[in-house]
Amino acid sequence: MIFLLGLSLFWLMVAIPSSSNGDQDVKSVLSAHNASLATNNPLPIGPAEFDVRFFFTPRPQLVDRKQIFDFVTNMLAAEALKDFNGLLPGKTISFFDPRYPHVTIVANSLVYSPGMPRSHLFWGMARIMDHMTKTSLFIASNFALLWEGRPAGGLSITLHAPDQEDKHTGTTLLLRPPGRQQNATAASDALDFTTFEHKFHGSLLSVEDVCMGAIGALVQAAQLPYRTAEYAFVGGFVPYHAVQSWSSFGGEPVLDREMVVKGVYESTRYAIAHDDFHELNVRILEMGLVFAEGGYIRYPPLLSGLDGRVNTSTS
Repeated sequence: MIFLLGLSLFWLMVAIPSSSNGDQDVKSVLSAHNASLATNNPLPIGPAEFDVRFFFTPRPQLVDRKQIFDFVTNMLAAEALKDFNGLLPGKTISFFDPRYPHVTIVANSLVYSPGMPRSHLFWGMARIMDHMTKTSLFIASNFALLWEGRPAGGLSITLHAPDQEDKHTGTTLLLRPPGRQQNATAASDALDFTTFEHKFHGSLLSVEDVCMGAIGALVQAAQLPYRTAEYAFVGGFVPYHAVQSWSSFGGEPVLDREMVVKGVYESTRYAIAHDDFHELNVRILEMGLVFAEGGYIRYPPLLSGLDGRVNTSTS
């Protein structure tokens, strides 16, 4: 079903405001793992020309906060391994996570477009989740995407019975954690030798801080080249306090985008699964060898020099 951008008599279309502090640069205030990063991070909410409106019903269906955070971070992590400037593979794409069979996220392009720009998916979900978080209103709804005030597509978060077939037509993308091959079968999952080591430490953050920081970092990581010449990646979503910081292990001057994406999602998934939102350190191993390490930290920190991992200088 093609997403209707017109206004129904029973729907109220409301603007999703931009974050007032969205132009602050996380990299300008952090130096992590002895890395000096001067490159500006792109804004998770996208450029000024991009906007989102949502359609609100008087009887909204509530969405579990932690489940939708986990769903969205998994979805963005899967898409972050693809071409940020490319198109989704079809006019209507339904994202399905088998861990949450009652939830579907649908992306609809305009009739004359072969597919939604992947960048719009990232910017749209960042704005939607930011709005839900700031209003404490986690609901299933339809969202209109706009470019320079004109319709540019739509996103929907829908709820249905777990055993009920999704009514949306088009292509369904089955999500898997990015530590696994996205198109692998259960038998071939063994081909992925990625493992993780986790350690909670330091300050306690909120689930919103951790998950919104991860969403911002995934939008930013998706725009990295496959391999970067930098020692580290630092990303987040101002004004949320959890900042994702990752470095190649052993001082190697190359950091794979895939490693960053795996790490960002794994740290978020692990926190949600353990219902623990203290700062978290994660090591990424391939066949037993450490390739990258990082996690999320609180910024600004409650205590300076925590674990020797954070330099709070703004210079």
